[in-house]
Amino acid sequence: MIMDTLAANLKSLRKQAGLTQTQLADMTGIPRASLAAMERPGANPGISSVLLLSEALGVTVDELVLPNQDHRYYKVPAHQAQEWRDETGRFISRIVSPIASRGVQVQLVTLEPQCDSIGRPHPRGSQEFFTCLRGTAHIRIADETVSIETGALVQFPGHLKHVYQNHSANERVEACSIVVIKQ
Repeated sequence: MIMDTLAANLKSLRKQAGLTQTQLADMTGIPRASLAAMERPGANPGISSVLLLSEALGVTVDELVLPNQDHRYYKVPAHQAQEWRDETGRFISRIVSPIASRGVQVQLVTLEPQCDSIGRPHPRGSQEFFTCLRGTAHIRIADETVSIETGALVQFPGHLKHVYQNHSANERVEACSIVVIKQ
């Protein structure tokens, strides 16, 4: 999909710049035939070619390879979600947001019984939104503990020290954490 998007974006950006394939080829040192091939779906240019084109057209690599912002969507298949576990294995975080989503991180969180896991602080200015989907979680934010029951949400400055907790002896807590990272 990315290479097909590259083909369409390259052709469109080249035309917007008022360049022919020959002119762009001369600017980049990429043979015109190779450039023509890159403008067709299924091309697989090397990263050096993509970087040369980006520089010559005055656009970012993202603008070359990603769908137009107005038409962009991302789907992260379950098998591609990144999973992180604390050293005890009682805190499990599955990052389900796409890598390309700048400034936002969505995590599905599982707190096993008796979980007490230190959260990783985020950059100053970031906000964390934590909502409980099942059970009751507790978050110690700085020196204050907040209880979050099923359906409730707590928002807090993500740079503060925080600890995720499940005080239950036998019930698992499932939650969702959304961090809006200050850029």
